[in-house]
Amino acid sequence: MRLESLRLVDFRNFDRLQVSLRPRLNFFLGENGQGKTNFIEAVHLLSRGISFRPADSQNLIRTGASRGKIDGRFTRGDFTYDVEMLLEAGRKTAWVNGKRANSATLLKTFPSVLFSPESLSAIKEGPDERRQLIDEILISHDPKQGSLLREYSRALKSRNKLLRNLADNEGPRPETLASLESLNKLYFIMATHLTAARIKALGDMVSGLSDAMKFISDDSVGDISVDYVISDESALRWSESQIFDALRKRHQELALSEMNYGGSLVGPHKHDIKFLLGGNDSRFYSSQGQQRALILALKIAQIVYHHQVHQNYPVLLLDDVLSELDSKKRFNLMKFLEGISAQILITSTDLAWSDQFGFDRNSVFNVTQGRVDRTALL
Repeated sequence: MRLESLRLVDFRNFDRLQVSLRPRLNFFLGENGQGKTNFIEAVHLLSRGISFRPADSQNLIRTGASRGKIDGRFTRGDFTYDVEMLLEAGRKTAWVNGKRANSATLLKTFPSVLFSPESLSAIKEGPDERRQLIDEILISHDPKQGSLLREYSRALKSRNKLLRNLADNEGPRPETLASLESLNKLYFIMATHLTAARIKALGDMVSGLSDAMKFISDDSVGDISVDYVISDESALRWSESQIFDALRKRHQELALSEMNYGGSLVGPHKHDIKFLLGGNDSRFYSSQGQQRALILALKIAQIVYHHQVHQNYPVLLLDDVLSELDSKKRFNLMKFLEGISAQILITSTDLAWSDQFGFDRNSVFNVTQGRVDRTALL
């Protein structure tokens, strides 16, 4: 998969922008606050239908403009895809080759993998960040799972609304309880399917994670494993029936608490993922450098697994991660990237890269106050 060109109109701090990209390394150089991350965000939006930063559609539109637009041309083999995304207050609308497309279509057709400072800190942050990492891997494994994630999210939102009405004594209580009971039947089935899909994706990644960790760290790091945690219990080897029974049992224990609280306390949105080094939880027993190496290894394993399954590489988006890594991990990451045929977009405040990439396939761009200009290779 290659992104041949990108055009932005009234997006974030960009007024009008047209950029042609090279098939291998595209390096975006500039000070903080100039628009580098905005550029990566535009590619992420076009390939996945969502931003990796908290934002509604209005925030994506340049100040003073009523709407924004992102256009891109992707190629894969002999196929060409022209993708458009119109940004208006409260909504995003996408087209692929002139036909309306939802985020599921974008995810399936235009795979991308994001490295960012936020992803590198996922282990030491809260479980929400780790769930996002696993859900990205899940979608990479099987883009159809994006639909499952959205359906679960909608069911969760509906369930939370009913629980909030019960907590606030809004509406007739018997009817609300009946609606909640009816929704629960579907909710726990979807919760079970999503949990099982996450566990399978994790299981598929373990061996690749171990290999990637050794590559990144360049030394012995001990046994590496992962665990999926439901209500403080390891669920990594649970069957779907065990998952369903555990969720229903937990619901019975917390049903009254949910109604008093006004929100769902049971489901995949409450689960956690543990990354273990030598059998110890890396949140508490690993250095910051080891934690970052683990997440980096996870991303590398995701890329390798994607290629094994789909016989092509996703577009790689590296937003200011080089400055977050020590020299050894930076070198090993670049060594890995040199060895694969993926297109790579990297942002940084300084030109720190490996000259082993062929210069004829690379571009360096300067990003200044919403302008992106190609510069001569240094």
